[in-house]
Amino acid sequence: MKLSEYRKKIHHRLEIIKANFKFAFHKEVAYAGNNWAGLISTTCYTLSMLLFVHIIYGNTKQIVGYSQNEMLFYLFMAQLTYYFNWYISALNIYDLITDVNKGNLDMILVKPVPSLFYLTTRNIGGFKMFVDGFPPTLAIIFSINWSALYISSANLIYGICIFIFGLVALNVFQLLAALPVFWWGESESIVDLAGFIGAGSGTMIPLEGYSRPLQFILGTIIPVLIATAFSTSAILGKSNAPLLFFWSFAIAALAILLRNVAWKIAIRNYTSASS
Repeated sequence: MKLSEYRKKIHHRLEIIKANFKFAFHKEVAYAGNNWAGLISTTCYTLSMLLFVHIIYGNTKQIVGYSQNEMLFYLFMAQLTYYFNWYISALNIYDLITDVNKGNLDMILVKPVPSLFYLTTRNIGGFKMFVDGFPPTLAIIFSINWSALYISSANLIYGICIFIFGLVALNVFQLLAALPVFWWGESESIVDLAGFIGAGSGTMIPLEGYSRPLQFILGTIIPVLIATAFSTSAILGKSNAPLLFFWSFAIAALAILLRNVAWKIAIRNYTSASS
């Protein structure tokens, strides 16, 4: 592919993201009641988690090598994973299921845009993510004694990259969970299950709390540990950060290849609502 063609594709995708973001913003600000309800819900959840951590560490100094302060940092990373995944990725996955069921996918497939890219970026809830996520995440930030955490610049860079790779892998995991809708007509419950697995194992227990076999399974086959557990362990220097970086990069790359193949197969099996 020529460099000019590659730049044109990148520019085209940036324009799609810009248009989708603008549309999502107008949709989100139109429902103030939902925004207030979301803020109250996420704030109550975060405060309950902070209380839970405080109670647990009232009886112990460390859990799987994590002090209370480090566990609060882990909770901070878990929050980032949830908000970025839900408002950038998961909402689009659920919309895809609806489009297949209602036949709306027909209109999208004939648009002069890369369909998979459009479908996975059309509903980016940037405003709602900020409204729902900023206040409760701020509460966690103020609960952490940052001066007591030793975070090297190298581990921080590794951790940020691992976090991004983890979000990519998690997005593919959820998309694959949604694709059975092309054959069965419904897959929302499968996506719900994938989300529960991610929330339960990917955001509640640090990497060091799992056995080696589970670390491998939940970091490769079911990649729900990467965004939160891998990245936190790397940032805090509890694991070999370069190893986790290359591991996460490999899983994200393989996930993208698998996603593209699975999407092509699903589209070939799509029965158009107009046919």
